[in-house]
Amino acid sequence: MDHTDQEFEDLQDLNSLYRGAILDTTEAVGLAIEILTKVVAASEAGTPGSLTPADQYQAKQTLMYLKIRRDDNDMYRKPSDPTPRTFEQYEHPEKPISN
Repeated sequence: MDHTDQEFEDLQDLNSLYRGAILDTTEAVGLAIEILTKVVAASEAGTPGSLTPADQYQAKQTLMYLKIRRDDNDMYRKPSDPTPRTFEQYEHPEKPISN
């Protein structure tokens, strides 16, 4: 019975770890959506270079946060997992991957 209890505790710990990673990633995605909405709005208004200094700072920081999340999430990857897709691969899955 102790073996089963230990397995249960290990699964609960793993679940908490995954949950924390999901919440952190969701927050980073929210930050990206916020700044990308501003970038798209400026682009659609014909003024893509018109972001305020505060928005430019937000964009740089958000990019940094996303890169950190990507790197942190890599620890959950298994060697057999496929590599994350690029934007081009996501948009055009029918195209062969060229390295």
